[in-house]
Amino acid sequence: MEESDALTADQNDDNRDEFQCSCCFNLMTQPTSLMCGHNFCRGCLARWYLSSKKRECPTCRQKWQGHPRVNITLRNMMTRMFKKEVEELETELETNEDTKSKLDEFDRQLDSREDETDPKAFCTGIVLTLAAILVVYLAWFWRNSDQDLLIKKPLWSWKPKDVSQWLIELSWADKYSEFVLEEKIDGMTLMAFDEQSLQEKLHIDNPLHLKALLLAIHGMTDTGVKFPTNLWEYKSIYPGRSLFLLYGLKDFPRTTLLYLYLYKYEEVFLPFLQYTIPADDSIYISTEHKEPYPWQLVTFIMYVVVLPYWLIGKFSWVYCDVNRWTSWFVMMSCFLLSYLEISVLKDLLQEQNKLSSLRGLFKKHFKMLVSISIFVVIWPVVPRLICDFFFYAALYFSPIQLAIQIKNNFLNLRAQ
Repeated sequence: MEESDALTADQNDDNRDEFQCSCCFNLMTQPTSLMCGHNFCRGCLARWYLSSKKRECPTCRQKWQGHPRVNITLRNMMTRMFKKEVEELETELETNEDTKSKLDEFDRQLDSREDETDPKAFCTGIVLTLAAILVVYLAWFWRNSDQDLLIKKPLWSWKPKDVSQWLIELSWADKYSEFVLEEKIDGMTLMAFDEQSLQEKLHIDNPLHLKALLLAIHGMTDTGVKFPTNLWEYKSIYPGRSLFLLYGLKDFPRTTLLYLYLYKYEEVFLPFLQYTIPADDSIYISTEHKEPYPWQLVTFIMYVVVLPYWLIGKFSWVYCDVNRWTSWFVMMSCFLLSYLEISVLKDLLQEQNKLSSLRGLFKKHFKMLVSISIFVVIWPVVPRLICDFFFYAALYFSPIQLAIQIKNNFLNLRAQ
């Protein structure tokens, strides 16, 4: 009989670790189970909740709902295996006024919240619903207003108000728009202008402005339509490419700029380089973009390697007069993305196993790149409204999403 009792005691000692609390590493007192499967002393769980104000597991940080109760089955099993110790722990709990007060406060707070709607969750739901409605409205609005863009109208059909609008969109030529309305200059008249007549009719006293306007008119005369000068016109003509560029520049700026260099050099890359690293002030009012000087190219490459989002932010700043609010949203996203990049680099340098971290980072970015590539392939068969939804969601709600991500990273860092 004594040998049997000794054998049972040894078995209990072997299983002791399975009944230890992950917080205090003692046998659990009033063992309480969470939705994730982890078990804790009820007093330890109460202290964690009251100090952190978070409904999450102290071990795995998984969220839990409701009011966790004592696991009766686990408690009875522990009582049979460790009867004396469990009784001592229960007695100690009854005499510990501090722990009892925390347990009472823990139960009171959770009981009061069980019948209430979480204000944070309710407000988040309302905000997300309104955001979805706003994005759908933006997609519908710009989808239906595409036909009003000058890019959709042949040059010969322009009326004086269209010519005036074109000059206003150029920003640096808006002061000439009033002369267009006075002289009633339409698209056909604009196509027939030479240097002298253009100077006389619009009263142009700046030779640089005169040259830039002549180049723009000749370019429109050759193609029959105007070149896109803002984001909405470019998106109207190239909806799939716009979506690809938006997500590409947001998630893979260096790879996307390399793609533009290889496949969209004259159309997109060269203007982007000249606007962000200008050779002189005239670049902002010129319609043709020369090959960059060596120093421009070297400076551009340095920024692409170190601070690619700074280039995108500067490009948005250049177009701030044309797309004011959109430019501000893009610049805010660039600032937050730069901060996240620096944080990732800092964590990588402090990480002990750098090779493993690099592999995880590569896998994450590779999956995102594959997702974007698949979407680029299938976008022609996707309804235009869905494409527009993702476009405007990424454009206007990225700063909010990035700010939340930075906040969560900061909270996780404090918790560690």
